[in-house]
Amino acid sequence: MILSNAVTVIIPCYNDGQYIMQALQSIYNQTVLPESIIIVDDGSNNQTQTILKKIKHPLVTIIRQENQGVSVARNSAIALAKTEYIVNLDADDYYEPTFIEKAVAVLQTNAMVGMVSSYCRAFSNNNTMEVIKPGGGTITDFIVINNGRAAAMFRKSCWEQVGGFDEQMLDGYEDWEFWIAITKHDWSMQIIPEILSHYRIKKSSRDRTALINHDFELRQYIFNKHKDIYLANFEFYSSELLRQNSLLRTSVKNAKESPEYLIGETILAPFRFFKKRLIK
Repeated sequence: MILSNAVTVIIPCYNDGQYIMQALQSIYNQTVLPESIIIVDDGSNNQTQTILKKIKHPLVTIIRQENQGVSVARNSAIALAKTEYIVNLDADDYYEPTFIEKAVAVLQTNAMVGMVSSYCRAFSNNNTMEVIKPGGGTITDFIVINNGRAAAMFRKSCWEQVGGFDEQMLDGYEDWEFWIAITKHDWSMQIIPEILSHYRIKKSSRDRTALINHDFELRQYIFNKHKDIYLANFEFYSSELLRQNSLLRTSVKNAKESPEYLIGETILAPFRFFKKRLIK
């Protein structure tokens, strides 16, 4: 194995004891090992703390803090890192063995690239649900949608330039805001067109909760924080919103006209009739 003195892997961990060993093993298996791995126990329960105490590896440092959220956990770990590059890994996800090697190669050969991510396999109970193919790019590629993944390598200097992850974003989308903040400074994100990361879909997760319960307020927060960029690219931004709205309306229309939807409506019609009669 090759050891890189340019890379630190950070792993925030909150009650993910059952997954943390798979995440760690994916780093131990890298074709290029990091200089260090910093796990931040963000106020986990006793079960996870017990598992973390059993981890004994020369590359691993574990720090503990009261539960303050993933942004604080990441910032705490990155502040301790002494390397040029940072790899972000959530405790319930994992990487393919060549991610660090390939991501370092991108950053070392392109001075304008600040972040590197890859295609991602979303899975549940070991079953592949979808393959996510973010586009990466520059600022206009990020102001409408998150065109990156939280599983990424980035330059520590980029983190320093933008003041780290926004610690006020407790409900999610903090990685999206982080990419926007970095690309505002003329950096870009490059996507490796291979499935090099694996994202675990759980019944209860921050991403799911953010989308269902906090999507509008989080988007509004990002808009207000980076209003200068949104206004500077207003025509592009508004055009993309209109395009997405049109695609959504078409998708809904097609769904309602599908045989499956019409059959469902037919089956439910008697139940709705009796429900209306009962309410009256």
